[in-house]
Amino acid sequence: MKKSLFAVAALSAIAGAAQAQSSVTVYGLLDMGYVGANARAVSSTGVVTKTQYSQFGQSQENTSRLGFKGVEDLGGGTSAFFTVELGLTPQNPAIGGTTAADAWQKTDQNGGSSIDNRQSFAGLKKNGIGQFAFGRQYTPIFNAGAATDASQYANVAGNVIYQSPLAADVNGGTGSGAGFTNRASNALTVQSDSFAGFKVSGMYALNNTNQTQTTSTTSGGNTNWNGWGLSADYTWQKLFATVAYQSFKSNYTNGIYSSAGATNLGTAGTSGQLPVAGLLFNPSLISDKQTYAAATYDFGILKAYIQWVGRKIQNDTSFSTTYAGEQVNRTAQQIGVRSYITPTIESWASIGTGKYKGAPLNASTAAASVNFVGWQLGGNYYLSKRTNLYAIYGQGQTSSSVTGTAGSGSSQNQYTVGMRHTF
Repeated sequence: MKKSLFAVAALSAIAGAAQAQSSVTVYGLLDMGYVGANARAVSSTGVVTKTQYSQFGQSQENTSRLGFKGVEDLGGGTSAFFTVELGLTPQNPAIGGTTAADAWQKTDQNGGSSIDNRQSFAGLKKNGIGQFAFGRQYTPIFNAGAATDASQYANVAGNVIYQSPLAADVNGGTGSGAGFTNRASNALTVQSDSFAGFKVSGMYALNNTNQTQTTSTTSGGNTNWNGWGLSADYTWQKLFATVAYQSFKSNYTNGIYSSAGATNLGTAGTSGQLPVAGLLFNPSLISDKQTYAAATYDFGILKAYIQWVGRKIQNDTSFSTTYAGEQVNRTAQQIGVRSYITPTIESWASIGTGKYKGAPLNASTAAASVNFVGWQLGGNYYLSKRTNLYAIYGQGQTSSSVTGTAGSGSSQNQYTVGMRHTF
């Protein structure tokens, strides 16, 4: 009995020592307020859709979230760490999602899931060298942009780097992620410590699955996705500069005929996948290459920002003619400033332009290029270090309608006032 008590006491002491060397932090952000918007969208066939939007919304200045961070000291300057961060949509009534609706008012109860997986990763760090981590993580370009975006990724129209001024999504911030990929699942990231002002990081993401079914004519094939990225930062006094590049590739060939449909393989417009009985279409081999460069300089009274982003998405099997590959070719540049007018009042402004070319109209006709412009103005009033009121207005539009090019001739504006609380 005494041995058992001694063992329990020893285990308790060990557990206590382990806990003393580690720490877990709970953090989060809630952003709620009013949002209104007007948008005009033009389809590739020239159909015009006008939308007006008004509601008490969420996540306009920053996306609401709940996170857990942990660090354990392993000794010798080595530590283990983890992060689990969930995106929150407080408007939704059920954590798991529901299709409930009010039968009399005919109103949708917006029953999508109220949480989503923003980040989940674990890794090791060695002081003076760097760190690595596995899991769902931000991409190199996202991290570079977070450090060099004047609005700090506000989810409001007008930011041509972070969002798309040609989208009609007036609900949630006009197509966040149009400029680059924000997160990658199944990723390994590495990051160095800072040496003489330089810091480098890299990412490799991998999710390949292969299967073969020899007795079926409608299954088998592979679904392969992978990506990689590199970035480099340089800090010198009040100057910060960053460059990043990332590339992703998707290969989807499920549904290739193995016997009965073999005569269709290789013929124009019919080889590849079987989405429904009797219909075939080409397999997808998509590459997505993204580049980002930016710099900031702190003048004291204000901080200046300059950004450029480029993205080219190519589908090698969408058509089998001259314009086979190019789906999207998008570039944008933006300048901005951010400043404290008083110790409690902060403001920012940005303006940018860009150009994109969409998918080809058909196998022999390329899509035309479309120019776009966007600007944004916002301000914060800090009630405390953790709580602020905000007001943001943004506007974006594309060049006059180009026949057959989706998004051309579109425009939108968005305005919001709200409160953001961090904890």
